[in-house]
Amino acid sequence: MAVIRDGDLSLDVRYVGFEAGWVSYNICPRWRGEPVLNDKILKRESSYWAARGVGAIRANEDLECGIVPLLRRVLERNEADYWEPLEPDVLLALYPNEDFPFLPWKCRIAAVGREQQEASKACPSQDVRHDPHPDDLIEFILCVNVYNFAGAECYTGGSGVCFRLVPSRAELQIFYEELKREYLAFRETWKIQESNEAECGPDYQPPLF
Repeated sequence: MAVIRDGDLSLDVRYVGFEAGWVSYNICPRWRGEPVLNDKILKRESSYWAARGVGAIRANEDLECGIVPLLRRVLERNEADYWEPLEPDVLLALYPNEDFPFLPWKCRIAAVGREQQEASKACPSQDVRHDPHPDDLIEFILCVNVYNFAGAECYTGGSGVCFRLVPSRAELQIFYEELKREYLAFRETWKIQESNEAECGPDYQPPLF
C-alpha cells in the first residue's frame, strides 16, 4: 500500500479491482493511522459503493491508473498538473515550487516572486530560480466530490471536501515509486494490457508510468 505523509496526516491509495475495463481505487485520508472521514455518512447503497474500505473514498477510472503518470510528469517536469478520472469522484492537483492558489500566503509569495523577476531583469546573469531539489516542498491537494457521500444523487461542479498535504520532493518520489510498483503488479494480476488491447485494438499503448 502506497502512502504519502505530511507529519501525522497521511493518505493511502489501494487498487481494489479491474472490472469492465475500469480500475477501482480506495483512497483513504488518515490522521495518526485512523481514517479521517466518518464512515457512517459515506455512500454504500450499491455493491460498488459498499465495496469501499472503512473511511475510504471510492473512485474508478477507464483503462488505466492516471495517478502514477501524473506523479511521473510532475517530478520530471517540475510543473503543476492534475488528474481527474472520467467519473469525477476525486481530483488530485500537484503544485511544485508554489503554494496552492488563492490561499492567504499565496499573495505574499507572488509579491516576492515579482520582486525576484524584477531583480533578474536588472541583472540578467543572476538566476533566482533553482533546479529541483529533494527538499523542495510540493503542494498535494486531493478534492473529493460530494457524490461519495450518502444521499448525494449526482456529481457536482466541484463541491466537496479537500485534503492538503505538503510533502517534500523526496517523499513524493518515494510515494511515486511505491505506487508504480504496486500498480504494475496489479496490472499484471488483472491482465489489464490484454483487456485494453481487446477493447482498443492490438496497437494499444499504455501511458508512461
